[in-house]
Amino acid sequence: MSSKLKETRVVLVRHGQSTYNALGLYQGSCDRPLLTETGYKDARLTGEFLKKLKFDAIYSSSLVRSQATAKEILKTMSPQTNPNTINFTYLLRETDLPAWEGLAFKYVRENFSQDYHHWKQHPDDFCMQLGETNSIYPALDLYQRVGEFWQEVLPRHIGQTLLIVAHGGTNRALISTALGITPNRYHCIQQSNCGISVLHFPDGSLESGSLAAMNLTTHVGECLPKLQESGYGLRLLLLPLEVTPIQQIAPLLQETKIDFSMIEDNSNAQAIAKKILEHHPETVQIKVLSQYFPENWQQGINAKNTASTFITGLVVGNLNIIKRLVGNALGINVDFQQSLQLTPGTITSIQYPGNKQYPILQVMNLSGLVNNSILDLEALKSCDFLPIKTPS
Repeated sequence: MSSKLKETRVVLVRHGQSTYNALGLYQGSCDRPLLTETGYKDARLTGEFLKKLKFDAIYSSSLVRSQATAKEILKTMSPQTNPNTINFTYLLRETDLPAWEGLAFKYVRENFSQDYHHWKQHPDDFCMQLGETNSIYPALDLYQRVGEFWQEVLPRHIGQTLLIVAHGGTNRALISTALGITPNRYHCIQQSNCGISVLHFPDGSLESGSLAAMNLTTHVGECLPKLQESGYGLRLLLLPLEVTPIQQIAPLLQETKIDFSMIEDNSNAQAIAKKILEHHPETVQIKVLSQYFPENWQQGINAKNTASTFITGLVVGNLNIIKRLVGNALGINVDFQQSLQLTPGTITSIQYPGNKQYPILQVMNLSGLVNNSILDLEALKSCDFLPIKTPS
């Protein structure tokens, strides 16, 4: 069997906006939040965007907000398909945070400040006390559940294409376990409502996992994902100097304020930056000799990340440098950075919140194409839609 026939493709979608999302409340794995009208609308838009893909099976979290999103997506993609063919499983439910469920983010930050900062900075050893004798480790428990899901599902669907609809935390853990990212980087991967991510498993095994796209939201009218922490910090918009064609990228950043740019001092990089910055006359441009580029961008991050305001920088450099930036943000060793399928002609965004928090990969391989080529539509069209009912 050829490696192409053995490759498994997984499209991840976070559920649509819920009532708790709209109110800024912690959800955890409670089942009270329902989809809002916006949530249903974005689910339909997601189904329309994925319509040309043919999935062999659909899996969803058993929580209501995820179930409703999966059913709405399926109804849009394939109205004649029975929604009972969707596989609902408890293994994909959201991170358990029972002590905070239903509480506002601001309330938790102010009234549980020590626990909140521990959760944000060290999720891998964060313990949530439940009464005098019971406690849980939310991130570690989630990673274990997600690992069980992969062990059950991947061997069942070698060479097939899957759609998984779950939650922000669950999808972060699915991506992390596929790439070998440790639980201490749990908060380093952003997942927006109805954001689309794509994983490839070339030989069908979890160990072969690679990330082809992450948190694409243009199909629901959002270009760059919303910032995770407000007030101060740094966001880098990363653009490979191998980018082509630039006319598809420039409009995506036209409405984004770019405070500074760091550009390799060569004609190709300068031409790309010139096109991008046509509508940004206020941007401070910094040219860097190629041999000093890695050191300069790291110095730039360290300097700008201490700012008391929020600033955005554009980085135009070669693909390997950008891959190193993304790998560093996710804690991926340089020897394993081939698991990041960064693509010329796309934008990748990293946010550096400061305050001792790890960087956040907001989006990877954002394209100006109407049907994002990262989804490899042509290659996936040949797959038949054959949802497989299996026990959860």
